[in-house]
Amino acid sequence: MAEAVVTYAPLGHGSHNWSAEVGESRWFVKAYRSGADSAFFQATQASTAALGDRGVSCVLAPVRSRGGLALVPVSPSWELAIFPFVRGRNADFLSSDRELVASAVGELHAFGPVPSDALRWAPGWLQPELRARLASGLSGPWSEGPYGERARTLLLRCRSGIEALLALSDRLVARLESSSEPWVMTHGEPHGGNSMIDSSTGAAVLIDCDAMLVAPRERDLRLLLHASHKGPRGLDNAAVLAAYHRAAGPVVPREWVMELFRAEWHLLEIARYAEQFAAPHVESADTAARIVSLESYVPVTQNWPELNAA
Repeated sequence: MAEAVVTYAPLGHGSHNWSAEVGESRWFVKAYRSGADSAFFQATQASTAALGDRGVSCVLAPVRSRGGLALVPVSPSWELAIFPFVRGRNADFLSSDRELVASAVGELHAFGPVPSDALRWAPGWLQPELRARLASGLSGPWSEGPYGERARTLLLRCRSGIEALLALSDRLVARLESSSEPWVMTHGEPHGGNSMIDSSTGAAVLIDCDAMLVAPRERDLRLLLHASHKGPRGLDNAAVLAAYHRAAGPVVPREWVMELFRAEWHLLEIARYAEQFAAPHVESADTAARIVSLESYVPVTQNWPELNAA
């Protein structure tokens, strides 16, 4: 048997990555730390593997273990997923690459029937925790790390704006509940960093499918058409939508549903950063980047000027 050559790949975030070569075969290996999100990732990777089993080539599906698992516990603290190695480059969302990604997203959305055991999107992830923190968690000092007070003061000063965004999200969720538009398999974050242009085929492949959920198609179309988490960038989407329609059919994206998913993302990021900075943390490159990221979302009127609360 050929000896495996394993090389660390410092790419992405949220996992540790390696490339592994065995003879002429090459694989991409991702190690996830076990924790509260393990069951979620087990389910989303299983859904992605099921797509691969059905021949859906627009997503990079994990290779199943001999026991059929897509994400394999290898110790009490770590889980591994192994993927075919894609030779290529990340998609450039400010070029015609976005049309190739639109084709891949359209192919994913056209897949059916949706597996009955796939996880379904539910609105308001971490929003109850954020509401509770805004209501009663900002009064005392956050003194267990270098950025605690900076984050608490920012959230306290901008609390009314965040509450206005929560209220907008609630209104849009209520409107969505009366919609009969069918839900589809969605990637969740089909941006340039999560898509690759395969150098052998010229096609786009969606990677890092950790958030694969059944949801309204606008969950993906928001990033595909806006090319930004912050807000619409005024891009010309005619060719992108044409590429999407060739794969998915002539569906019309609902702007208000894309706004719902943009609001959900902003609120999720604010909630995550609030949780991190209220807890013990240390000075590091990661925490320094996170406080800057929080300040890119708060005050919310930076990205939601229509909200008149600051």
